[in-house]
Amino acid sequence: MGSYAVERLSKSSIFSEIMVADIDGERARKISEKSEKLGYTKVDATDKEDLSRVIKGADVVVNCIGPFYKFAPRILETAIENSVDYVDICDDYDATEKLIDDFDAKAADAGVTCIVGLGASPGITNVIAAYASSMLTSVEEIKIYVTRGIEEAAGGAIPYHMLHCWLGDIPIYKDGTHRKAKGLVDGEEYAKFPEPFGGAKVYYFGHPETVTLPRYIEGVKNVCCKGTFFPSEFRDVLLQVHSLGLLSEKPINVKGNEVAPLDFMASFIPSMQKQIGAMGYKAPEGGAVMVEVKGEHNSQPKVYTFAGTSHMREGTATPVAIGAEMIADGTIKSPGVKAPEACVPPKKFINVLLEDELFGDVWMGVTEKIEGQL
Repeated sequence: MGSYAVERLSKSSIFSEIMVADIDGERARKISEKSEKLGYTKVDATDKEDLSRVIKGADVVVNCIGPFYKFAPRILETAIENSVDYVDICDDYDATEKLIDDFDAKAADAGVTCIVGLGASPGITNVIAAYASSMLTSVEEIKIYVTRGIEEAAGGAIPYHMLHCWLGDIPIYKDGTHRKAKGLVDGEEYAKFPEPFGGAKVYYFGHPETVTLPRYIEGVKNVCCKGTFFPSEFRDVLLQVHSLGLLSEKPINVKGNEVAPLDFMASFIPSMQKQIGAMGYKAPEGGAVMVEVKGEHNSQPKVYTFAGTSHMREGTATPVAIGAEMIADGTIKSPGVKAPEACVPPKKFINVLLEDELFGDVWMGVTEKIEGQL
């Protein structure tokens, strides 16, 4: 994600210098060779002094280091302490809640604009939900649907994110209150994704939209995220992993070495995905996202539905790069820590996003009651 965000930012006329910072200095150096605007440095994201060295003097920090429940609080706090604006692609619901609750006032006092979760989902989904909600006089329900093919290339934090947020007790917002549901088990529904994905059974999973949209979309009564994988057999594997207790962070002794089951599973998941693919289960490339916003306009029922496909890397990294540009040029100036739906201008953001041509076909549908004669 970070490497593509760098690629997108290096083409921007807004930034004169972009510093690529990574724990792997050699990897950062190779990425920096793609443009004269790029520099590089090695950084330890667990060390606040080292983070301050890299961040100090920047106009905006773009944080793509996951898993975010582990790294985001320290990086965000360091940006605020150095009076540097911040944007990330945090997709962990618990980390998102912590970032907003713990640091919003501090960022506001420091005059620092911080946006958390400006990727695909969360991110694009939040902004679309805000756009559709602005065209309704009341909002009843917001649903986010997500899927992706398991053979798609992903960063090392993705398995941790899936195991942390997709399984177990995850948040939903139902009838005006936050509740818990069983990830990838409860809420079964049939969803029709854009081609080449098509129809699939989807289930609740944990993402920040269920935490943030009720905060900022006034009056909404129901918010949920539902998703699955292609092929669906990968869902069965994840549920088995969870039932066997292999998500524990408590180390066990393996031939004299202390290994946490979670670390083992996060490392083993890419191999499992390859094995499933080798068994003949073919999955479409990339992923798909849908947003459905239901409510009323002038007392008449109305539903907005948005759908699109993209590769996860481009679909996640492009929004955060656009967010950095909008912060730097003053389009977004909103001191505090907020989710995208609270501060990103929807129409402008969506138009800029579409200009990048990173999506397959993008669809918007409107369902409304017909009055009078056609």
